[in-house]
Amino acid sequence: LYGGLFFLGAFLGTLFVIATILMIYYKQISEGYEDAERFTIMQKVGMTKNEIRKSINSQLLTVFFLPLIFAGMHLAFAAPIIKKLLLIFAFPIFKRLLAMMYLTNVKLYILCTICCFIAFALLYTAVYLLTARVYDQIVSKKKLH
Repeated sequence: LYGGLFFLGAFLGTLFVIATILMIYYKQISEGYEDAERFTIMQKVGMTKNEIRKSINSQLLTVFFLPLIFAGMHLAFAAPIIKKLLLIFAFPIFKRLLAMMYLTNVKLYILCTICCFIAFALLYTAVYLLTARVYDQIVSKKKLH
């Protein structure tokens, strides 16, 4: 039972993370093709390449890391770190669900939650850097490798 649930959780988690990252990546790349002409016009009227890069990074940082920030906030309110503030709300439900499966180690739950969030953030950062590079190449009309 535990092995099957672990496999199902890992498989679905990986599937959803990949789907989320690919959707955001391709959405930003398609916007890059749409914005390329606008950035060319802005360059002609005096916008420098550094200003264009700052604009691109600002846009991509918002699109990529705003969901990550909200995911962290959701985890913070579901985690037992602020248990006293949310005694009536989220954590007792998680604690009961885990206790139904004889999982009562709260420290392990916190450690797994933090590790998963860090791994997700690192993966998200890598995809952000890749997207920023490709977006910059599209806007600058360089050849893509």
